[in-house]
Amino acid sequence: MNIYRIKLRLTDGQRVAYTGLFADGCEAVLQALSDWPGARSVTAICLRRTDK
Repeated sequence: MNIYRIKLRLTDGQRVAYTGLFADGCEAVLQALSDWPGARSVTAICLRRTDK
C-alpha cells in the first residue's frame, strides 16, 4: 500500500484535496472518481511508496 495525495477539480470549479492509502495510482484515481463522479479532473501523486 502507498500513500497518495489526491486533487480534484469539480464541475463547479471547486477544488478538493485529500490523502489516502491505496495499492496503486490507478486505484486512487478510480476511488476518487467513484466518490466524486462529476469531477472534471483528478490527480494522484504518490507521496510514499511502502512496497517491499
